[in-house]
This record gives sequence, structure tokens and C-alpha cells, in this order.
Amino acid sequence: MVNILSVVFPLYIYPSSCSPSASSAACAWYPFFQSITANPSVLFNIIVNPNSGPGDLYTYPNDDWKAVLSYANSLNNTKLIGYIDSSPTNIPVSKYRPQVQTYKNWANFTEKDIHVDGIFVDDMAYSTSSKSYYTTFANNIKSVWNSSPAQPPPYIMMNPGQPIECAFYSNVDSIVSFEDYYPNLSKAAFIKAPYTNCPRYKQAIIIHDFNGTALDQQQVCDDMGQTFRAGNLFITSAIQDDVTQQNPYDEVPPLLQQFAGSVKATNSWILAHPQWYSDI
Repeated sequence: MVNILSVVFPLYIYPSSCSPSASSAACAWYPFFQSITANPSVLFNIIVNPNSGPGDLYTYPNDDWKAVLSYANSLNNTKLIGYIDSSPTNIPVSKYRPQVQTYKNWANFTEKDIHVDGIFVDDMAYSTSSKSYYTTFANNIKSVWNSSPAQPPPYIMMNPGQPIECAFYSNVDSIVSFEDYYPNLSKAAFIKAPYTNCPRYKQAIIIHDFNGTALDQQQVCDDMGQTFRAGNLFITSAIQDDVTQQNPYDEVPPLLQQFAGSVKATNSWILAHPQWYSDI
């Protein structure tokens, strides 16, 4: 089947007022769930981040988190990915492996389905010298997931925020090859050689500070899905400002519903014309 766009949600908003019902309009994640349920043909990869990781080790999350995790898992077009910060290559195995184990253990909770499907590794270093560290990181994630009781293979996404050598892609499912301001998209390195030789369907594009219209957003979706053939996409007009500590992932994007609909429209065109779109 021809590759189509998925959405990646770096959803770093605390799920306040989501217990006991995550489907309530009072829930902080409600707008995201609206976009998910309104577009059942689109896969949404939700990065969950209780506390720059799973929070307390070897325990289950609180009721707000249980509510949103279980509701997301009740939908047919979601995948949950647990956040871990690698602080590039500074986090030892003895620190990150317990975090991976904690995320994996969430599948053991019997009252609700709060399992996660994989791990998102943030702050990835992008030098060739760091390849061994991240290869070991990915292998440790897989080792934990395969430990008793074994679970389906984990979905692994790593985030250098810029393109890296193609060899990094062989051991993971997705690489964030662009995490940057919207005005920088047109001159981004990932759309130029030699990075265009990397598997495009394994690339995730995260755009913040988007200042265009809904029509512009549709064009970006078309460009990323139809022309570049990316695998994951997120667009938000929220601001990244390190000076004022503004985080673009802790608020609801104003064009969220249009964005999800635009991804669906892009995919509909691709699926209607599969002969034009090879997986690259």
C-alpha cells in the first residue's frame, strides 16, 4: 500500500479536567480528540510526556493521565509514544532504561487500557560519533519491550530536529528531520541532497510559528505528503521563544481542526492516484 501522511502530536499539555471523562469538553485534550475522531482515516501518533518522561518510576500515572491514555487507546487511529529526554548522549542506560520499563509496565494496569506503543527520544545528537549511543538506546528499548511478558515491537521515534545521515534510520521507525520555524521550511536541509536519499516515509516534520492561512497549511500538507513523501507531520502557529520560555507544544494550535482535515485531504488525493506516489 502506498505511504500516506500520519500526524504526530507533541502533546505536552497536562490533561487537566480529563478525569473521569476524557471525552468531555472540559478536558484539556478535548480539541485533539475532536480532530482524531473527525478524521478516522488518519493515524495520530501522540507523544505523551507526564514529566520529561513517565514521571515516578515503576508506578502508574495519575487519574487524569489514565483517562486520556485509555480514551486514546479506545480509538482505532491512535498510537501512544512515551517521551524520554536523551539530553544529548548524557543520559546513561541506568537512567533511561527504567523510564522505558515504566512506560512498558503501563500495559499491566488492569482497570483501563493505558498502554503505550513505543518511545520518543528527544534531544538527539546528530553527529556521526553519537551513532553508537543511539543504536544502543534503540536496542535497549526493543529489549525492554521484548522482556516478559513480551509486547508487540515498539514504535521508536528519535528527534535530532534536523537531518542526519541515512544510516541512523535503519534501527528506528521515524526520525524528526525538521523541527523549526515555519519561515525556515522552504530552505530546510532535509529537502536537499544528500538527505533526500534517506527513507522519506520514516521522516517526521514538526513546524512551529506557522503564520499562514488555512489554505497555506493545506499546501504545506500537500508538499510534505505528495511531493516530499514524509511519514509524519505536525503544524502549529504557537510560538517558540526561549527567552520568554514559550513552548509551542503546550497549547492548542488555533488551526488544529483544519490541519487534521488537511492531512486527510492530502491522503485522499494520494490514495486516489497511487501510481504517482512511490514510497521513498
